[in-house]
Amino acid sequence: MSLPRLQIASTPASLADASARDGSVSRQFFSNTILNYVGQGLILVLTFATAPYIVHHLGPELFGIVALVQVIAGFAGLLNLGVGRALTKYVSELYWKGEVQAIGQLFQTAWATCLVAGLVGLIVLIAPRELISRFFFRGGPDVDAVAGFAIYVAAFGLFTAMLLEAISALPIALQRFEIFNAINVIVGAVRCLGPIVVLACGYSIRAVLIVILASNLLAVGAFAFASRSFIPGLSFLPSFSSSAFRKLFSFSLPLFLSALFSLIVARVDRFILAYYLPLAAITFYTLPSLISDKAAASAANITSVVFPFTSELHSMGAHDKVHELYLRSTKILTLITLPFTVILLTLPGPILQVWLGNEYAEQGAVVLRVLGAATFFSAISGVATVTSLGVGKAWVPAAFVFASSGLTLLSNLVLVPAYGINGAAFAALVPQMLMVPPFVFTITRMLKFSSRELFSHGFLRPLICASVQFVVLFYFRRYANNLGTLGILCIVSLCIYGTLSLFWATTQQERSALLRLLPSADWLKCARLR
Repeated sequence: MSLPRLQIASTPASLADASARDGSVSRQFFSNTILNYVGQGLILVLTFATAPYIVHHLGPELFGIVALVQVIAGFAGLLNLGVGRALTKYVSELYWKGEVQAIGQLFQTAWATCLVAGLVGLIVLIAPRELISRFFFRGGPDVDAVAGFAIYVAAFGLFTAMLLEAISALPIALQRFEIFNAINVIVGAVRCLGPIVVLACGYSIRAVLIVILASNLLAVGAFAFASRSFIPGLSFLPSFSSSAFRKLFSFSLPLFLSALFSLIVARVDRFILAYYLPLAAITFYTLPSLISDKAAASAANITSVVFPFTSELHSMGAHDKVHELYLRSTKILTLITLPFTVILLTLPGPILQVWLGNEYAEQGAVVLRVLGAATFFSAISGVATVTSLGVGKAWVPAAFVFASSGLTLLSNLVLVPAYGINGAAFAALVPQMLMVPPFVFTITRMLKFSSRELFSHGFLRPLICASVQFVVLFYFRRYANNLGTLGILCIVSLCIYGTLSLFWATTQQERSALLRLLPSADWLKCARLR
């Protein structure tokens, strides 16, 4: 599969073009969101189809190493000081004005920052590798034999992930989601199918780790090629501009602090589990978490569209369109996230039993149910977060992240030693339940938007639709004892929910904007800035 040919406009969009485009918030929002869901759906199918083979061939302990290596790559968002998100914001604002030179200066500065930060992260991981191995890679002789190699791979994986933070920001900023998702699908296919190939050829954990690292390198190369096509003359020569760095850092500082504390929310549970429990516990926790993470990723399909779109509209002074986008995207995110949350709440045991077997179902059913609920609360905060960032109020979500992170750390330290992996799951849920509702209310008030209107139009009707689905699944859950009945039950419940959502929970304007995309032969092009 090759990268699609890029058609590049000779000049950036003009203000008149942007104003015309801004008149169709619904159409652009739905088109870009659909592109994201198509890309994620393909990766999701590959992930769930290949995971059982990889898990059963490696075993719980060695798969736990793979999980920890991938967790470490998540630190990239911290060490680059948040410049990736800042770059997205400013490029989305500058491109429609035609300020290509300013974009190039910002990118080269962000690129240099990520290179330096990546090298620092590389050294920080490799230097104390024996200490890291002793504390977090605990297991039998097989684990001891590969732990050092795994830390090297994790270090270089962190470095490549750092580069991706900058290079992948450009397609998002320019709202070229068709290219962004094409690259992600290609890389995801390599990441999912590559381990299958090397394991089938008789190789083991080392080869799997190399494949994961190679997929990161492929992503860097693909995004570099695409970004240069988007912006002719874009240079990858690291160059530092103090004015560009100050501009990036003025916005990225709260993002950096948020990322620092968000790591507590997203990553600390694995490390605390690894400290207190055998490495196999990481696998029994990570696999249910993988399912809930994919559900959470569905929110990113929407927020990645909302963030650059909000930044662009806000820079134009189109505040009424910002309000429209905020309400519409909140409702659509809730409508999309809720049905999968309901499935995780009602059928965690059957899902794990069919996917991985009885042992994983017994160990992870409670974890999956609790993480499913936590995922929903986390998801509904997504639109409020990126809208706040898009209008330049980055410190507001940062403050709530600080509070949530403190609660999460405290909950993990108390609950994991007492309740193991179930305690880690509840430690993820409790802070979300306490912090998300006041956070959404605060952002809504900050935007001078009606909280009552947001609740009635954004949450109430989706929740009623989900209640009907919950009743259906709860009543028939005892029949979900094999892949066929589980699949039929989930599909039927989703059809009921989808019908109610389409004809009752959405407005005529939203239905029209969505349906207009379907018959058009060139609907994929509408994600592009004209």
